[in-house]
Amino acid sequence: MLYIFFIFVKTILMIKYLLNLIRSLIFKNPIKISFLIASITTFHFAGSFQNSTKKIEVLSQVKRGSEHVYTVVNKETSDGYDVFVSDKEERIIDGCLIDEDYNDLNVLFWILFGILTIIFVVTTFIGMINDDDDISWEFEKCKELAAQSLLYCELENGVFYYMALGRLIQKSNTQLDPYRIKCYSLDYIKKCPKFSTKTQKRNNLLDKIGI
Repeated sequence: MLYIFFIFVKTILMIKYLLNLIRSLIFKNPIKISFLIASITTFHFAGSFQNSTKKIEVLSQVKRGSEHVYTVVNKETSDGYDVFVSDKEERIIDGCLIDEDYNDLNVLFWILFGILTIIFVVTTFIGMINDDDDISWEFEKCKELAAQSLLYCELENGVFYYMALGRLIQKSNTQLDPYRIKCYSLDYIKKCPKFSTKTQKRNNLLDKIGI
């Protein structure tokens, strides 16, 4: 039962770590996040605007070789009709040729999506290639902040023990700011020695024997 409890607590802490990592990435990279959100938004709306549809009455249609020739009504011409030639068979519904114009808003949103995505990918890629956190996502700093959020302090015999995931990160005779303690990442925590204060050991023993 105690083992299951420890697994549960560890899972909760890992979720806390991931959430804090995501939060740190967001707050450390507001411009990149803005580009990412804008890119996703434009992708969502691109192609969603309805195309304009125009119906043109067809007087006759013939196939001439590989071409399709349509005689359609056109009141703007002197004789009232026009000839339309296409290399493919056009869609005709109820005697009318259906002419669809791609909505300009769809074109605009596709262009914006392309520009925003290119800027986002290029800046991230350049930062990774040059190992420059200022251009990239500041992953190392974000991992450090997320790891520091797991720290907790136990005071015993006048000594402050700073621990995370059951491992000793640092001890001090004075109280420290957790965010000034060197705790670089989750891997760094796992390399630290396992540790329990005497109080923790006593409480664990009492839990085992059911007291």
